[in-house]
Amino acid sequence: MSAPAAAIAHALRTGLAAQADPARAPAMQAYMKSTMPFLGVDAPRRRRVVADVLATTPIADAAVLREVVQSLWRQAKYREERYAALDLLRVKRHARWLDFGWLPLVHEMLISSRWWDHNDELSGHALGVLLQRDAAQMKPVLRRWAHDEDLWLRRAAMLAQRSLKAADFDAVLLYDCILPSLPPHPQAGEFFIRKGMGWALRERSYDAPDEVQVFCREYANRLSPLTVREALKVIRRSSSVA
Repeated sequence: MSAPAAAIAHALRTGLAAQADPARAPAMQAYMKSTMPFLGVDAPRRRRVVADVLATTPIADAAVLREVVQSLWRQAKYREERYAALDLLRVKRHARWLDFGWLPLVHEMLISSRWWDHNDELSGHALGVLLQRDAAQMKPVLRRWAHDEDLWLRRAAMLAQRSLKAADFDAVLLYDCILPSLPPHPQAGEFFIRKGMGWALRERSYDAPDEVQVFCREYANRLSPLTVREALKVIRRSSSVA
């Protein structure tokens, strides 16, 4: 690792450790059902640590960013270190450096985390940025993931467009990523598949409510009640208010 990257990673770990709250850590770990321990640092304090470190030691380029993210992720002893790695990708100055070359690292993070908090953050931000900037290469990847036996890659594929504006949204891609996980696929009953599917459809319903309702009717005998409930939540709420 380069000296600049090592210094920033060390500063972030030290800053997080200084904010540790041992009294809160066990409850945070239990809530997240995490095998990795927590320091007990909540999100606002964690983000302040990240902002303070970057204010004094800014990341100069994409190569250093990648090194810092890899170090925090791969060498994490506490879950907040991985959260900090994800925070770095959301910094506006850093997000401009994300391109298709980041996909191997994002893939590694997805399959090594194997839980909803990391999965939702990576799919909701990093994958959306990569898709928006290089749709031609990313769409085939997401379609492959939609058929993967790893449920977290399937979930990420479903949710990868939820941060995109309507003009950038590809409805065909959305349904191509959902349909492979419907029954009779053996993972169709997995909670995080059913929930993710419903969430992806709900986000689409803001811009295309009729489309989502038609899809739910067409596949009514294959969609779980949880998926349908999540998918139609916004539509039903709007109808009841009207």
